[in-house]
Amino acid sequence: MASLFGRTAWFAALALAAVAAVGVQLDREGRRNFAVAQVVRDSVPPLFRSASLESLAHDAYDRGDLAAGMALSRDFIRRRPIPSEGLALLGFGQLQQGDQDAALRSVIMAGDRGWRDRFTQESLVMLGLQAQEWGIAAQRTVALWRVGVNDDRLKDMTADLLSQPQGVEAFAAQVGQEKYWANAFLPWAATAVAPPALTTVASTMARKGARVDCGALSPRTQALVRSGRAETAAILWRNLCANGRFTQPGAFAFREDMGDDAPIGPYDWQYPEAVGLDRTFTQGKNGVVLQYRNREPLRSVIAKRNALLGPGRYVARLDGAAHAEAGFRPVVLQIVCYAKDGSARRLGDGEMTSGSTEFFIPDTFCDSQELVLLSGRGEGEVGNMTISAS
Repeated sequence: MASLFGRTAWFAALALAAVAAVGVQLDREGRRNFAVAQVVRDSVPPLFRSASLESLAHDAYDRGDLAAGMALSRDFIRRRPIPSEGLALLGFGQLQQGDQDAALRSVIMAGDRGWRDRFTQESLVMLGLQAQEWGIAAQRTVALWRVGVNDDRLKDMTADLLSQPQGVEAFAAQVGQEKYWANAFLPWAATAVAPPALTTVASTMARKGARVDCGALSPRTQALVRSGRAETAAILWRNLCANGRFTQPGAFAFREDMGDDAPIGPYDWQYPEAVGLDRTFTQGKNGVVLQYRNREPLRSVIAKRNALLGPGRYVARLDGAAHAEAGFRPVVLQIVCYAKDGSARRLGDGEMTSGSTEFFIPDTFCDSQELVLLSGRGEGEVGNMTISAS
């Protein structure tokens, strides 16, 4: 009989150990998987719940159940007092409750235990914004960008920070010799940050030696001009990529310093490659001269660029000479209008046979333009282009 009771107790202990092992494993998995955390909540004895409480607390806050979120956070802290996540969760709830002092204490304690937890950093950013502690908010915001976070939540907090003059200064003070996050930050900032704030941040990045991928930024500045954000495009390119050689919207001369691998600014001429089209550049008496030869029957783009011409009538003049073969048009100036929504429409073509052509820019749906020089089969040279009101 004694041996029977002993075996029963032994199997019971084994069963309890198995239940405990399964419960602990599910609890660990529940930290990252909310569906598993729900299973733990409904099926695992309270004794074995700890890590999954983090996921359940996040869900409660997301549902707007502040009381449940704070209760779960406190339970999480009791069961796992060492990690930073529980204190960060509690601080978030206290912040939503309006108790900034308690929230600050909780989040600072969480920070003392480890800044690798993203939620802790985000909570401190929110605290800094609400308490107008701009230095704290900026430090943690830049830290999140640096580790590769660039989701909508961080972008919203960054926009809030950079909407305040003190926030702009604090953010700029945190910028250093950035390499990776600047290339994710700048295209977003171009459409979300006011030009004065963007100027401060971009100029600080340039002064501190931030490494920016100008090749990747180039098409973004082109698109900014065509979507009505010419000022923003100029701020980014002039501060970070132009190296003192920024092409003004009204300067139409070809440049000698634009090599094949040079990044193209928002108003620089571009020279798309085309089959059968050859180009060379020489220094003429009045500036750089573009010599071309098109061996194909189809018209090819010799050069193109953005422009910012206001409404009115203009005359375009072009030095040089073009020789088209019989049946082909010589140099043609094509103008494409862009509205602020980025939509495009072709305004028309003007033959430059006599070295000039007139055109009219309407006062609607033509906030910026693309100027395109085309040529049929033939050869020639062009240089010193000017556009003036007529």
